[in-house]
Order: sequence, then structure tokens, then C-alpha cells
Amino acid sequence: MKDVSPRLVHFIGIGGTGMRPLAEIALSQGYQVSGSDQNQSSSTDELVARGARVTIGHRADAIPSGPVRIVASTAIKGANPEVAEAQRLGLPILHRSEFLHELMSRFKPICISGTHGKTSTTAMVAFMLREMGLDPTAAIGGELVGTNSYSMNGSGPWFVAECDESDGSFLRYEPYLSIITNIDLDHLDYYQDLEGLKRGFLTFVNRTQADGWAIFGWDNHAAREVAHEFAGQRLTFGTRIGAEVRGLNFKSHGAVADYEAVVDKILIKGSAPVVGRHNLQNILCCLAVAKALDLDLPKAAAALARYPGVKRRFSLVAEIDGVKIFDDYAHNPGKIQSCIEGAREAFPNERLIVIFQPHRYSRLETMYNELMASFAAADEVLIMPVYAAGESTDKDFSPSILAEDLSRVSQVKAQPYSTETLNKLLQSPRRPTVLITVGAGDVSQLSQQWKDALHEQKTAQERTPR
Repeated sequence: MKDVSPRLVHFIGIGGTGMRPLAEIALSQGYQVSGSDQNQSSSTDELVARGARVTIGHRADAIPSGPVRIVASTAIKGANPEVAEAQRLGLPILHRSEFLHELMSRFKPICISGTHGKTSTTAMVAFMLREMGLDPTAAIGGELVGTNSYSMNGSGPWFVAECDESDGSFLRYEPYLSIITNIDLDHLDYYQDLEGLKRGFLTFVNRTQADGWAIFGWDNHAAREVAHEFAGQRLTFGTRIGAEVRGLNFKSHGAVADYEAVVDKILIKGSAPVVGRHNLQNILCCLAVAKALDLDLPKAAAALARYPGVKRRFSLVAEIDGVKIFDDYAHNPGKIQSCIEGAREAFPNERLIVIFQPHRYSRLETMYNELMASFAAADEVLIMPVYAAGESTDKDFSPSILAEDLSRVSQVKAQPYSTETLNKLLQSPRRPTVLITVGAGDVSQLSQQWKDALHEQKTAQERTPR
């Protein structure tokens, strides 16, 4: 077989949140890009518009002829027909982290890891650097609002990347800045327990370049323990005493928050269009990055005031007739709890209804009790069937069983989701309501459906003679 050209790359699952940013950056850097995905989506359409060749459905003939490298994630198994065909042809198969490492190779990497908050923090750091004129490249696991993109493609020295710890693949990078936002229970099918998780994160920060910095979320106990074991240059952020970038105050006003922070005895006062106290951690992390790179801190805070947000991170879908509809990607206990508590803080007087779609049986099997305890700040929880993502189980995780256990543990009203059930909740009693669709599957479609339904109801009421 001829030498394989490094400029022809085929992505399996090209429209996924982990693959799309890599495909976008590859296209901008002059690679020939093809790929496949199970379903057509706005992501696949956008990549086609940018010049990628995309096949819908996974099949052997989706792989282009000629010398090509295959990029796949851990979720893509050998039974996939494209993987099997690539193996038959002797084509190189790269894990997505290997290709991300290649894309980062001519930049100074800023690698952002953590159990939750990675996407928002990555987007916020990249946006801050861009607003400050540093023109970064970035691979983000979500769409920055207003850009129709999961990436930035700059000419500056910095490459900001969301780095996935779920399968240990973040150990392939050599960051200039390595960031741990937090370490909480997740991915126990890979790490087994919290100690395994901490060992993985310690190995990650130990790969930081000698002249670089490791940045730790100081409010998180496990991250703090890893920080104590790290021997290189470090910075910490949080609200806890001892954090070098320390948040003092945070106050939500609906969809905007004011904050104060101290960095090197300098008081920074700012505001940002974010909801939830967990976003203070993201802001403090950005200020820590600014400090590590010796940037102007007041200008960094001014840049964050213009941050547009990431889709599916407490994104406002609609506000119709007293009902605010939000959509959030939260799918593990820490993310879910932060999302709901943030909504409660921002909207303390509204009724809070959550439509929850559990994600993966493996997550339910390894952290069931933690998940059931994540909803205490809600008033009502409606549970959809599990989004299996190709997994199977012999246990009963039906919506009715989950609702019974969630009601008992979180002490909230919970029941299986149905259109009729939610319609009754919204109609009686009539009161200001925040409705949030929560989950990593296709639950976000319901936010759009209820936007349309409420709009139709309001239109019909306005047309009815009084």
C-alpha cells in the first residue's frame, strides 16, 4: 500500500460534539475531510457547506478511495462497518484525541479538563482570548452562540481545547496550561472509583510543559488534593480561602450575574450574561488563565461581559405567556445539580419544572443514588425513557421506577413524562414557570416542541372572542 497522505481524513460520527470541532479545524487547515454519521443534522449540513463530504449511515463504502486516515472515538467499536473496512484495507485508525494532538502540534495548548464545566469553560476562555486580540484556535464541544461553529480558527499562538477524561485519552496531550475545573464521580466504568479518577487527573497535569502552568478549581475537594500532589507551577481559583484567584460575591439577576474577584490584591468587578453560581467558577478560571498568560485582568473581565454562551448550556429557547423554556445538556449528577440550583437562584419565585432524559445505562448503574439526589431544587420532574446511546442492560430503569426513586431521594414530585401530564402542569395553576429540558440525548427536541405548542396556544387564545 502507498504511503498514506496526512491531508485526507475520514471521521466516523463526524456530526458529534467531539468530532465536529476537529473536522471544522481540519477543513480550515487545508485537510481534505470526509465523514459519516448515523443521521443528518444541522452539524452535518454545516460541515457539507464548509467543504466536507458526508455520508449518512455507517457503511463500508463511506470510506473514500485512496490513501486516507480514519478518525474515531472510543464509542465506535470494531463492529462498525467502516472500522471493519478500514482494518481490512490496512488503513490507519486514529483515536480522536490523536488527531486533536496533531492539530495542536504547532500551537501552545490550553487543555481544559474536569468532570463538568469543560464546554462552557473552553468556550469562555477561547472567547476571552479572541476578544483580547489573541486570535486563538479552539476545539469546543458545543456551539458558541451566534457563530454556527464548534471551533475557532485563528493565527495566534494559543490552541484552546476541551479535553475528555472519560476514556483516559486526555493523557495524550502536553499542555502549556493544563486546567482541572473539578473532579466528581463519573465514568466509573473506566476509572472504577474516585481514587482512579484522581490518579488519571494527576497524570494529566504532570504532562504540563516545564514552563507552563497547571490551574486547579480550589473549591473542589478532589481537585484540591491533586493540586497538593502537583510539583510544578500552579494557580488556583475558587471562592475558598487560599485560592489565588478568589471570587468574593456573585449575584444572579435573571439571565445576568454580577461578581467580584480578587487577583493579586486587585479587586475585579464585572458582570456576565450567565445563570448559576457554577458559572462563577468558569469566570474565575478565565481570570486564572489571564493571570497565567500575564494579560490585562480588567480587560479580561470586560471581554467576559460580552460572552454569548454555548447552545444547550442553560440556553433560553423561548418565553411565552409566563413560561420560560430553557435547554441544558447536563447529564451527570454534578451537572444536573448545578443546572437546577442555578435556575432556582436566578428565578427564585418561579415554579421550576424539569424534563429529564437519563443518558446511558452505564451511568445509571454506576452512580444511581447520586443521580437521584440531584433534583432537590426542582418543583416537578418529568422523566423520559433512557437515551441508551447503544448500550443495553437487564435492569429496570423505566420512567416509573426512576420517578419513584427520585421522589423518595430528592423529595420532589416526579412522574413519567407525557404531553398530557406536562400540559396539565402548565395550565393549572397558572403561575410564572421555568421549564428546563435536561439531558445529553434528544430531549432538546422537546424544548422546541413546547415552544411551538405554547405559541399555538397563545395565538388561539388571542383569536378567541371575549
